[in-house]
Amino acid sequence: MINAVHPDNIMMGILQAPNESKSIELKPSILWPLTIDALQKEGKAQEIIKTILALSNTYNGGKIILGIEKDKDRYVVKGMDDKDLASYDNDMIFEQVRNYGDPEPAFQVHHVKYQDNDKEKSVIVFVVQGLRISPVICNNIRNLSKLESSVIYIRTDKPETKKIIQVVEMREVVDIAVEREIELFSRRFQALAGKALQMQKGTESHNDEAKYKSETDRILGVIRL
Repeated sequence: MINAVHPDNIMMGILQAPNESKSIELKPSILWPLTIDALQKEGKAQEIIKTILALSNTYNGGKIILGIEKDKDRYVVKGMDDKDLASYDNDMIFEQVRNYGDPEPAFQVHHVKYQDNDKEKSVIVFVVQGLRISPVICNNIRNLSKLESSVIYIRTDKPETKKIIQVVEMREVVDIAVEREIELFSRRFQALAGKALQMQKGTESHNDEAKYKSETDRILGVIRL
């Protein structure tokens, strides 16, 4: 079982007024399958994997929160069943899930304890990192029934998890990837500028100066392309 933590302000706000969005998926308590064979038979866990892949293709990522059920037109924090809760292990789940995305999705699994009036409840939270450099493509290595290989899953405003089928959906993911690349270039350029300033002050060695020139030439070559 994962060690429990208390919710931060953002998580507390979500739990006090739970609702789904493009970045938040809410699900009831489920038992996480402990083996690959069990995973192949558990559709609910497969749906979580699909949503992890989809959130990985958003700008800021998002959360999947287990232990919340829909009651008519609103969501209610019921908490995780004790047996279900005991089946969650961050390292084990990461090892099971990571190879279903290329590049591998980045996420963590947390056990959050929430004080709801006079009762303490536990929820499981998958915290998924958003798109880093390139879109995460599904790699259905075990032929899970809920996943399709070589497709890109996304989140929509509906909200829902779906595969890309329209050009405008692909364009949105590509735009995020381009923006991330620009951010990465900006950080590298700022680092180089800082090194250049240090060299002007005579604080860099000859070897460092050669490294700086090599990196500068490489980036300028990318700009010319």
